[in-house]
Amino acid sequence: MLKLYKKEGDTLRYWEAWVHEGKLTVHSGIVGESGEEKETPVPEDEDPDMVIAQAAEPLVDAGYDEPDPDTMVPLIVQYPLQGKGTGQDFEKRHAVEELLTNVLGWSGNGEVEGGESQPGRMNVFCHVMDAEIAARTLVEVLDDEDLLEGALIAIVREGEEPRVLWPQDHSGPFRV
Repeated sequence: MLKLYKKEGDTLRYWEAWVHEGKLTVHSGIVGESGEEKETPVPEDEDPDMVIAQAAEPLVDAGYDEPDPDTMVPLIVQYPLQGKGTGQDFEKRHAVEELLTNVLGWSGNGEVEGGESQPGRMNVFCHVMDAEIAARTLVEVLDDEDLLEGALIAIVREGEEPRVLWPQDHSGPFRV
């Protein structure tokens, strides 16, 4: 898979491509939106990496580039736990990870890097291109799936105090 981005004024565009089951899939749009998806057949004797590189060449020429990992924003979705949590909490965390993987991927805004449970809280770790857009998208999808209750969404950069994006009126501390 190859992901490319380009900033145009205030708009961040994404383009991504992958080959699966003999088809090149290209998914592109504006970060935070579902975008468009196109599939084209790939001959069996073609190298999938070369097919992707050839498809990406005009975009690279137009200024698209792979994301710099240092510019991606670390975002955490956190839920409170009673003690170390239960099997239901573990299942909930995995459901949230899967849901966020799907929505961040299809909105071109990043990826889920995993999760963990600690006494008193569980976290789902994400890296996103635009934290404000990601927070709005995640709040919407978590609410749609009845998984928003108790959730905190925060930017957590190394060496900085966490900044809670959701809920906006959160005044307590945020611990990783």
